[in-house]
Amino acid sequence: MARTDARASHGLDEALWRARAFEDAGADLLFVEAPRDEREMERVCAASALPQMANLVEGGDTPLLPPARLEALGYRIAAYPLTLLSAATLAMQRALGALRRGEHPTDLLSFAELRAAVGFDRYDAERLRYAEPARGEPEAP
Repeated sequence: MARTDARASHGLDEALWRARAFEDAGADLLFVEAPRDEREMERVCAASALPQMANLVEGGDTPLLPPARLEALGYRIAAYPLTLLSAATLAMQRALGALRRGEHPTDLLSFAELRAAVGFDRYDAERLRYAEPARGEPEAP
C-alpha cells in the first residue's frame, strides 16, 4: 500500500501525481489521504485502476459516505481508524457521569453478553481442559 498526504499541503493534483508514481513503482493499493469532497474522491479513484482506500475520520476532511457510495466511487477499502475509540470513549464518559451523579449506568451489556464478547467462556473452557483433576475426580475429556 502506498500513501500520500500531499493533498493537504500541495493540492490534489500533486497527490494524484504521487499516487501514479507509487503505482509505477509497483504499489498494488493506493491511499490518497484527505480528499475534501465527492468530486475529489471520484478523481482519486479515476486516476488509477488500482484499488483505492478511503480513510474516514469523523470531523476530518474526507466526507463520511456510506459503503455503497464509496464503492460506487471506486473505493475498495474503507478505514474507520477512530470510530470505535470515539464510541467507546463516549460510552465511558456517560457511564462515569452516571456514577458521579450517584446513579448506575443503564446502557450496558448483560453479564452473559459481556462474558461472550470478551471470550471468558472460551478461556474458562481452555483452562478446564488443562486443569489438574482434584483428588478422586475423573480427568477432563
